Amino acid sequence: MRQRLLLSAVAVLSAWCCHGRTEKFDIGNYEYAMGEKYLAQWNAGENARIDRDIEKYRKADGVFELSLPAGTKVKVEQTRHAFFFGAHIFDFDQLPSDEANAKYKAMWKELFNSATIPFYWKDYEPEPGFYRDDVTPDNTPEFWQSRKEPWKERFYRKPPIKVLLDFCDANHVRKHGHPLVWGCNKMLPKWYLEKLPREILESEFFRKNFQYNDPATRTLGWTNYWCVMGDLTEEQFAKKYPDYCKFVNDSFMNRVVNICRKYGDRFDSWDVVNESVVDTMPREYLGKAPRMVPGGEITKSIYGAMPGDYVFRSFKAAAENLPDRAWLNINDVPYQYKNALYVRQIGELLDRGAKIDVIGCQMHIFRASDTEAIARGEGELKGEAGDQSPTMVRAAMEPLMALGKPMHLSEITIMAPGNDARGEAIQAVIAYNLYRLWFSLPAMTGITWWNTVDFRSHAECFPSGILRPDMSKKPVYYALDDLVNRQWKTNLTVKADKDGRISFRGFRGTYRLTWKDASGATREKTVELK
Repeated sequence: MRQRLLLSAVAVLSAWCCHGRTEKFDIGNYEYAMGEKYLAQWNAGENARIDRDIEKYRKADGVFELSLPAGTKVKVEQTRHAFFFGAHIFDFDQLPSDEANAKYKAMWKELFNSATIPFYWKDYEPEPGFYRDDVTPDNTPEFWQSRKEPWKERFYRKPPIKVLLDFCDANHVRKHGHPLVWGCNKMLPKWYLEKLPREILESEFFRKNFQYNDPATRTLGWTNYWCVMGDLTEEQFAKKYPDYCKFVNDSFMNRVVNICRKYGDRFDSWDVVNESVVDTMPREYLGKAPRMVPGGEITKSIYGAMPGDYVFRSFKAAAENLPDRAWLNINDVPYQYKNALYVRQIGELLDRGAKIDVIGCQMHIFRASDTEAIARGEGELKGEAGDQSPTMVRAAMEPLMALGKPMHLSEITIMAPGNDARGEAIQAVIAYNLYRLWFSLPAMTGITWWNTVDFRSHAECFPSGILRPDMSKKPVYYALDDLVNRQWKTNLTVKADKDGRISFRGFRGTYRLTWKDASGATREKTVELK
C-alpha cells in the first residue's frame, strides 16, 4: 500500500511539474493525497454500485432502421450527451490576453455542453430601462486586457448577453439563464435601492442594524437590508408605505416578464428563483409570524422587502411568458444544508400548482479546511460543505428525488486546499468521485461547475477552477475530460442484421452513424438515443 502511494505521488508530481500537459488521467496517481478513511468510503463495492447505476440510468438500448445489407459495418460515434455537463460562462472574452480567451473557449468545446448565463439585476439593468444585451465600449476583449484591476469595473464577469448566445448557438451549447429573481442586496441595482423611503433609512432601528445579518450574533454579510421593515408586520408596512410596496412588486414582476419575453425563444432553462429557502426559516429578528404567505402584498424577507408570495408569483409569471419547452428551475442551497426546509418548500409550491420542472441544488466547498477534512474522510464539517461521503450524498438526495422532479447540480465548487501538487490532487480525486456518484443518480439531468479559472472571482477568490490563472489545465480538468469524453461516451462499430437494422446500447444522446454503400461511397445519418 505504501509503495503504491509513493509511486502515485511521484507520478502526480511529474504531471504537475509539466503543468498538466499530460493527456491521460488515472485516479490512482492522485489517491496518495487522500486519507485511509476517505479511500475506505469510496471502496470497490461502492464503485461497483456506481458503475451499475450508471449503466442502468444513463444508458439505453437503440434499434435503428437503415435498410442495409446484412453484415454491413456501421460506425457509431456519439457526438453529444443528453446529460448536460456545464459551467458558468462569466469570464468569456474578459481574460488578460487573446490567447487566454482562446483557451477559455477551447475548454467549452472540449468539456461543456451547457452554459449558465448571468442575468444579475445590478449588471443587466444598471439604469432603469437600459438592458445590457449588446457590446459596450467598457465590455470588449480590448477593454478587459487594458485593465490592471478588472474586478473594479462595473461589468466584470458579466459579458454581453447576445455575444454569449451567439457563441453557445455556434457551438451547440445549451443555454441556462441565472437568475430571474434573487433578493440578495449585492445583486440589486443602485436605482432600485435608492427608492427606499428616506424615513426608513434615517430611522434609529435601520441605522443600528443595517450592518448586521443577525443582530443577536452581530454577524456581517450579504442580507443587510433585512431591517427595512423594522418591527412592522407585513400588513402594517404595506399600509404605511403603499407606494414603495407597489414599486417593489412592479419592479420584480416586470423584470421577470421583460426578460422572459425578450429571450424566451433562445434559452433552454432558467433559474426562476434563487436562494429563497431562507425565507421559510424562522428568524427571531424578523418576527415569529410566517413569512411569504399566499396572497400577501409584501414579504418580510431576509433580503428586505420582497414582493408578496414572491416565489410562487415568479414561477407563475415565468410560466405565462416562456415557451412550454423551457425548463423552469428552482435553485437553492447546498443539498446537505437546510435540506428538509427545501423539500418542504418545493412540495408546498408544487401542491399549489407552481410549474417547477427542475430542482436545482448547489454544492460549494469554499474553505481549505473543509476540503482537507473531506480528504481525510471526516464528516460533520463546519460550514456548508458538509460530509461528502457516498452515504451522505445519497441520504441528502433521496428526499429531493422523492419529489419526482429532475434534478440539476447547479453550482459546484470544489476548491483545492492549496495550489500545489497535493492540493490539486485532492481536488481532482474529490471531483472525480463525486461526479461519478452524481452521474449515477436516476433523477440527475446535469452538473454545472461554477468558477472554472482559479482566483477569477473577487468574492470567491479560491483555487477552485479547473484551469490555473495562466490557463494551463489542472488534474481536475483531465479528471472531468476522462469521464465526459472517454468513460461516458459510446463509440463502437456494429453490423446490420438480416432486416437491415442496427442495434446497440450506449449513453443517451446524439449519434453519427456512418457506413459504405454498395458503390463504396460514405453514407451518414444522425440519430437520437433516448
